Amino acid sequence: MSSDVVPALERLALLDGVPEAAAGAREAAADLRWHEGLRRRWREARAEAAVRSAVAGASLDGARAPASWLRGRVAAGDVDPAAARAEEAAVLAAWRAQVHAGALFGDLGGRAPRAPGAEVMAGLHRDLTAHLVAAGALQAGDVGRPRTTGRARDAAGADEPVGAELEARTALVVAVLDAERAPGLVRAAVVHAEVATARPFVTANGQLARVLARLVLVRSGVDPTGVALPDEMHAGDPLAYRRALAAYATGTPDGVATWLVHQAEAVTAGARAGAGLATGVLAGRPA
Repeated sequence: MSSDVVPALERLALLDGVPEAAAGAREAAADLRWHEGLRRRWREARAEAAVRSAVAGASLDGARAPASWLRGRVAAGDVDPAAARAEEAAVLAAWRAQVHAGALFGDLGGRAPRAPGAEVMAGLHRDLTAHLVAAGALQAGDVGRPRTTGRARDAAGADEPVGAELEARTALVVAVLDAERAPGLVRAAVVHAEVATARPFVTANGQLARVLARLVLVRSGVDPTGVALPDEMHAGDPLAYRRALAAYATGTPDGVATWLVHQAEAVTAGARAGAGLATGVLAGRPA
């Protein structure tokens, strides 16, 4: 099925405004790739990017904590979400998913390990939700497994897909994850929007959408550094983020283009933020 989606993704890359926005994202990501701070300290930069991406992504779902707090927990090794309060647990779980994604990036300049889409999606969902089982807030069977009946807890509207439509859209996500020959930016944007709007799991769909998008951006070479911070733009203007997702959900060419351009702009902004992060790492301080 992945080969079938490649031509469709290539057509999306040609929608109005998308080529120009994608070119801007590529230019910003290329500038980040050759930042002096990533020559020897890219691992430190990625570790900081995982912290900041977790904080930004969690905030979009209402779980807010400063990056300094998460850095402190990581430094102390106190990162078990099951032992934390609900909001803090969500941030720690988001960090755990970001670290898992980072393990799939591959070394900077190296080859990424093989990662089948369905397995990756299930594993990251476990990172985000396993602590909810321990708290009695989620059934074990709902962890890492797409829902087949009922509504997602994080549903935003009555048009949420169920049944055959949900199965088809979940299969689409997996196909796009595995479509490695398709344009990386479009792949990341479609995976992000499909998971965020179709909500294939009982909960944690927004967080999963964002970490999957970051993973695709890195593995596809759009952001080979793994240091860009696109979720910080989303978190900085949640209303614009949700409007862009709503535009995608219309299914119209203009609506989909709106979302693709928004994702490209997030990559551009995220690459610039990543450059600031790399500068901070080079100076021995978080940025």
